Amino acid sequence: MSLLDEDSDEPYQPTEEEILEYAKFIGINPDSEPELLYIAREGIIAPLPQHWEPCQDDKGAIYYFNFQTGQSIWDHPCDEQFKKIVIRERKKLLQSIS
Repeated sequence: MSLLDEDSDEPYQPTEEEILEYAKFIGINPDSEPELLYIAREGIIAPLPQHWEPCQDDKGAIYYFNFQTGQSIWDHPCDEQFKKIVIRERKKLLQSIS
């Protein structure tokens, strides 16, 4: 395991391609739901929760490790939260239309 350095002086600015890819990952259809793309952008730049750090295995794959609990996961610890936000915001949009 190798710990990755996530600190930077410059705030991370994701590319449009990264935003579209993450949008699909969290359940947004970029073509029919462009109004939800802000959620994908927020998800990409979301900081890791306390005690979580990005790590890299011997093959170069990135995973996340919680140094307090010893838990490791492949997906960003906030991904599920952003998937739920998509569902909630989609419902709000549908209710405002009807």
